[in-house]
Amino acid sequence: MFEAARVDDQIGHSHALAGLIGGTIVGGLLAAAGGFASRALLIAGMGASCLGVGLLLVGAALLVGWASLELGTSARDSMAQSGADSLSPEGPIVTGARDVFINDKPAAIATTSMVACGRDGPSMQMAQGSSKVIINDMPASRKGDKTNCDAQVMEGSANVIIGGEAVTTLPITPEVSENWYKASDLTLFFASLAGFGGAGAAAGKLAKLIQKMPGIGKLSRILCRGSSLLIGATAVGIVARPVEIISGQKFLSDDDELDFVLPSALPVRWQRYWRSGNPGDSVLGRGWNLFWETSLERHEEGLVWRSPEGDYISFPLVEKGHRTWCQPEKRWLEHHRDGHWTVYDISGEVWHYSALSGEGRATLTHIADPCGNRTDFEWRDDGRLQALTDSAGQRVICRYRDGRLSGAWLDDEICLAGYDYDGEGQLITVTGRGGSVLRRFGWADGLMISHEDGNGLRSDYQWQEIDSLPRVVVYSNSAGERLNFSYNFETGVRSVEREDGARAAWLVDDDDNVACYTDFDGRQTHLLYEQGELNAVLLPGGAMRKSQWDDYGRMLSETDELEHTTLYQWHRQSDRMARITGPDGASESAQWDERLRLISETDAAGAITRYHYPNAETSLPERITDPLGGEVQLRWNRQGLVTQRTDCSGSVTTFDYDRFGQLLSSTDAEGNTTRREWNAAGQLVAIELPDGSRETLRWNAHGQIERWRDALESEVRLRWNALGQPVSMTDRLNRTRRWHYDPRGNLIRLENGNGADYRFEYDPLGRPQREIRPDETSRQFSYDEAGWLSMVRHGGQPDADGEQPVEVHLYRHDAAGQLIWRAHDHAGFHYTRDELGRLIGVERRPTDAGAALGIEFDSVTLRYDKAGNLCEEAGAGGALGYDYDVLGNLSVLTLPEGQQLSWLRYGSGHVSAVKFGQRLVSEFTRDRLHRELSRSQGARLQTRGYDALGRRTSQRSQLTGEVTLPEQQLLERLYRYSGRGELTSVSDRLRGELHFGYDAEGRLLKHNEPRQGLTVLKFSYDDADNLLERDAMMPPQPVSNNRLGQWQNLFFRYDARGNLIQRRHGLHQQHYSYDADNRLISASGTGPEGKFTARYRYDALGRRIAKAVTTQRGTV
Repeated sequence: MFEAARVDDQIGHSHALAGLIGGTIVGGLLAAAGGFASRALLIAGMGASCLGVGLLLVGAALLVGWASLELGTSARDSMAQSGADSLSPEGPIVTGARDVFINDKPAAIATTSMVACGRDGPSMQMAQGSSKVIINDMPASRKGDKTNCDAQVMEGSANVIIGGEAVTTLPITPEVSENWYKASDLTLFFASLAGFGGAGAAAGKLAKLIQKMPGIGKLSRILCRGSSLLIGATAVGIVARPVEIISGQKFLSDDDELDFVLPSALPVRWQRYWRSGNPGDSVLGRGWNLFWETSLERHEEGLVWRSPEGDYISFPLVEKGHRTWCQPEKRWLEHHRDGHWTVYDISGEVWHYSALSGEGRATLTHIADPCGNRTDFEWRDDGRLQALTDSAGQRVICRYRDGRLSGAWLDDEICLAGYDYDGEGQLITVTGRGGSVLRRFGWADGLMISHEDGNGLRSDYQWQEIDSLPRVVVYSNSAGERLNFSYNFETGVRSVEREDGARAAWLVDDDDNVACYTDFDGRQTHLLYEQGELNAVLLPGGAMRKSQWDDYGRMLSETDELEHTTLYQWHRQSDRMARITGPDGASESAQWDERLRLISETDAAGAITRYHYPNAETSLPERITDPLGGEVQLRWNRQGLVTQRTDCSGSVTTFDYDRFGQLLSSTDAEGNTTRREWNAAGQLVAIELPDGSRETLRWNAHGQIERWRDALESEVRLRWNALGQPVSMTDRLNRTRRWHYDPRGNLIRLENGNGADYRFEYDPLGRPQREIRPDETSRQFSYDEAGWLSMVRHGGQPDADGEQPVEVHLYRHDAAGQLIWRAHDHAGFHYTRDELGRLIGVERRPTDAGAALGIEFDSVTLRYDKAGNLCEEAGAGGALGYDYDVLGNLSVLTLPEGQQLSWLRYGSGHVSAVKFGQRLVSEFTRDRLHRELSRSQGARLQTRGYDALGRRTSQRSQLTGEVTLPEQQLLERLYRYSGRGELTSVSDRLRGELHFGYDAEGRLLKHNEPRQGLTVLKFSYDDADNLLERDAMMPPQPVSNNRLGQWQNLFFRYDARGNLIQRRHGLHQQHYSYDADNRLISASGTGPEGKFTARYRYDALGRRIAKAVTTQRGTV
């Protein structure tokens, strides 16, 4: 048993699982036999109870049932132990000591050696080794030592023996999965009860139905799996803010139920949960659960864990010093040698519970993270929470009234959350800090019939008892949306019908998983499961997305519709990502320490960023070293908020916070301080900028910005709907713009301020279907079977006869939704992509009509480096090359003829010089904020100045030679700004003074250059910000269609699509033409130099690459 273990030696698991299954069957038979025997006694006891002897018979029945249950349990455990005596190979030891070899193989050592276990995954570790032999600071592993998944080493060296007792360096998962223990115990329990026949059958049926309902934890995992496969919540059966359509239960678990967050290294998230299928009571009422209302209770031969979400989870009653894993809930339960219990998952956060009391209950004592940050809980004698203290020393005290929680108070001074109830003790109002109403609820017969969120949206629910349980049958809200639910348990179909008649349906399999979702447009998505958990979807159009997951709920791989696979590896038994390998084989990795702190990150090109911590108990880094060796230094307060940041150049920025973690002030490296003020509800109400100017904000009762006043006391006013969307904005000129929405929040009309509007229509899925603009142009959208855009019909402005010209643009996408082709009247475009979906090539092939306009064939190819940066681009003009430093900053640009532009940088990438070839073009100096202070330009030096708000206030240029004439010495320009930050004047030594005037909305009203003798230019606008002609004889007419026809002496004409095609000024006239992408391709006419013709060319990506202008002097 002491043979030295090496790399490639096999590890194995026992047959305890098979023994347990056999034991369960035998034990179940024994328990059932006892049940039938006890049934006769029970019935006889009930019949004889009126004679005074019934209680003895009932007691005898229970005794027989108990005895048979114990015999069944004993039989099960005996067979399970016999199955544990044999091993089956599951995989090899993969890694070993770096410099110690046994029989020419690296020695296996505890903790460090990785193991590929066929049952538990490729990232297991050796967890035991010798107490006497240490290799690389870890115990040497031997045959018989265990891994952290409870496998044993089956092989070892034939001639190297390592003695000593086994020491354990990592927690070891029990051999037999908790899931099987639970199934076994429940089988025995229900087998024993089966003999009682109809006794309590109705209650039992109800309990069984409730037990089948998914808890909030499971619903969260379903949503997570669905989002990973890029399908929405509706496809997995979550609708109606929200209702779980499969069972018809309503639940609440999102941020609307998050009453407050106390910042600290381990933040306190005061989260509420409610679920109609939750039979438990709470300090908030039936069905509710606050995150701290969690406990362990002994039940029969096991434990029931009430989770922070209020779900009830069954665990076995494990012995001290052991732990067990709950596969469905993805959590461990551990029983420590001092009697206390912990529940934890791969996040590293551990929930600690006391030892079981005499009543068989364990209460929550504290929550801790791997670095020792913790939240401690104090309890009253009646079992309710008295107070909690977080890792920053902040104390939250609970107050109660009539047995219900009335408030949570910070240090017994400030009410963070308040709770009010109706006469039946049901929660009806939740208020936040400062008295703001966060939530309202309505109830009937213990069921939630309405709730109102912070925006004021009221959601109403109607219930009906179906198959012995209340289920939601109608949902409606104050925005006008309505859903009618139907349930068919025989066919497994659930469906909803909207107020507009659209229907969606879900087909459910025997495990109550959604097997097929039929969307509101009739298209179907099929959901595929493995071991009861979603791992693939077959999408409309036939494409498939797939994923693989390990037993801990971590994604191991995802495969897109094109069969491109991304692989994920994880750090030990945690949720910290260790490596991502893309479809192209490139990988990025991260290293974590034993406290799950990030130590380093390595990008695909091998550049490493490192993180440094001051001690083992600190979870926040004090230094970050970039791949070039530059260091950022950080300081944190007790709340886990950064108070000082020193960049790699030594520039320091500081931050100050209040007790709620709200930022009060920030001071940059130049000493400029911005201050902020907050109201009692935690809303930002004022900002004081470094120059002393002040902006204020006012909020409505729903926590939405109602008024914003700038530094010049001008005000913008906003109104919102119940969906949290803006419905009107009144600007500083008292103009009001309005938005209109349908019941699902889709924008259907936007007023442009001139009496005209934009109108929008949508398909049943909420995708844009039609858009009509103020100039009567339109766009219509069509989609293919997979849901990707396939066609856009551009409707031009109708002509005098009412005919509307139409241009059609066609699109094709691959199975993953990436654009691979598009076409219109003038050209077709073909797009090529690599495994990561990056564009690597595009070709433009003109049609005959396009060729007639001068459009030519063109192609562009693109190439990327290992880090994903564009490193080469080749097109008609030749090839451009790009080189980057390890921080991703462009360092060298190679031009088509081989010349090179180089950027020299310091710190995190700030440019200090630019070179062309070996010739220095310009050097830069910068201030502590890394803004440019000066640059050399040959013999001249340009300098810049800034004000406290970072605006440029001056720019000077002077010669740097030994002898200069006075008139050559200095060129200067000064800038001045308004209180709103608008440029009001420029003082220029060459042009003199330039003055600009604005209205309250920042629109240019006048422009004046006195030294140039120019007339003062004045401007006016309509309410849609179109320029207006100023005519003293006539009032200005708004441009309702947004097409300016005349301004001063300029006259304009447009084509049907809205492109300017003619401009006339006096005797000068120009004409313009465009391609189907609305790009200018030619211009002609007369100008200051006489007649001209101009042509413009674009590459396949739409970038202008050439312009040729022909005049009487020739073509340039």
